[in-house]
Amino acid sequence: MSGFFLVALLVVCFAAVQAVVNTDVSQVIDATTSIVRYSVDIKATELNGEYELIFADAWASHLAHLSVSSKGKPLSVLPPVSNGNFTTWTIPVSTASATLKVQAVFTSLLTPYPAEITQMESQLVQLQGSHYFFSPYATSNQKSVVKLASATIESFTKVPGHSVRGSSIHFGPFKDVAAFEFSPMTVHYMNNYPFAKFSSMLREVEVSHWGSIAFEDVYELKHAGAALKGGFSRFDYQMRRNAPSPSFRNLVAHLPVQANNIYYRDQIGNISTSDIRVSKESGLELDIQTRFPIFGGWQTQFYIGYSVPTELALFQFAEKPSEYHLRVKFNTMFKDVWVEDMSMKVILPEGAENIRVELPYSAEESRSVRYTYLDSTLNGGRPVVTLTAHNIVPEHDQDVRITYTFSRSKLVLEPLMLVGIFFVLFVAASLMARTTGITMSSAKKSASATAVQGESNEKNE
Repeated sequence: MSGFFLVALLVVCFAAVQAVVNTDVSQVIDATTSIVRYSVDIKATELNGEYELIFADAWASHLAHLSVSSKGKPLSVLPPVSNGNFTTWTIPVSTASATLKVQAVFTSLLTPYPAEITQMESQLVQLQGSHYFFSPYATSNQKSVVKLASATIESFTKVPGHSVRGSSIHFGPFKDVAAFEFSPMTVHYMNNYPFAKFSSMLREVEVSHWGSIAFEDVYELKHAGAALKGGFSRFDYQMRRNAPSPSFRNLVAHLPVQANNIYYRDQIGNISTSDIRVSKESGLELDIQTRFPIFGGWQTQFYIGYSVPTELALFQFAEKPSEYHLRVKFNTMFKDVWVEDMSMKVILPEGAENIRVELPYSAEESRSVRYTYLDSTLNGGRPVVTLTAHNIVPEHDQDVRITYTFSRSKLVLEPLMLVGIFFVLFVAASLMARTTGITMSSAKKSASATAVQGESNEKNE
């Protein structure tokens, strides 16, 4: 009897899923860089309070960022559930029909093929996916566009209704595609875009109420493309410096307009091959050059530091004068460069209390204490909030908000400590000088008395 009810329940659930219909779908796969950006516009009907978005696990395991909106308004997305073949994200909706826009970012989805190339060769990569929009619902009409980094296409799997237009491939339109229909697609093409990634990144933010907030980023840069085969020739590199190549040497970091005291260095020291320019769109642009060109499999480490005025990131409200709100970015400053493992340490002023952290996306949080100049165990040291996340892309551009309370009286604590220390030193020096003077005076008097006594004894003799 229980088996009958289970079968009946499965039939009802399957019928409910089948009732939803994608009336029109248009998807775009942008593989022009090392990061794959996926965008799809969906018109669906017969919804029952939710819409299920699925990705095959081959793609879902590389997902870095996902956002869903409807008519410009962002929608909430429930945590994913995987069944071993595909992963499902449930999107609550309030209407029976909806127009959804899904935007997703994937990393390490492009596979260099061949995996090794010589210095003189261009880089070829493979993109694997589906010609169809992979969905648990039937789709009445759909089309797909794959944008590539170049018009040099070695091969791709063809289906009826395809066309090549420059550096993009168009598939469809397709009519009446069944639910869970998957049509394997492979595109093999030339992509010499810099496959730069940061294996790790550590950002330290030191908060001060005395006028500036200091930032320092430590980057482990790696070329994630096809590995260099054979030796490196400086002569060949100079001769083909302007020729297309998957190697890179320049990266551009986008800094706040108010950034000052900017430096760029590595373990050897300062790197002078950098330039700063002002951009109307993105503020300050720091154009950096590594000490050597980066080929596939090569890596290097460097540091970037700067300061911004305190009022740019730290806010205070009149109704709660002792409460402060800190807003900082938890992503990379470089366009089209992603971070495999990122950590950020926010060092708050000594005496900060009631610390609360608001994260716009999933991250691990930990707390510690750091002692720096004039800090002491009596005051508790400086609270440190450490955030750790993985697979960070430029689309992670929302602020991390940290709220804490801090008494204004504690602002003068360290200056008073300095005054007290100098006062004690002054008093100690004065006492020492006075004691030394008294001792020397006594010694002189004693010596004088001894001399007088000696002369008296001589006269008596």
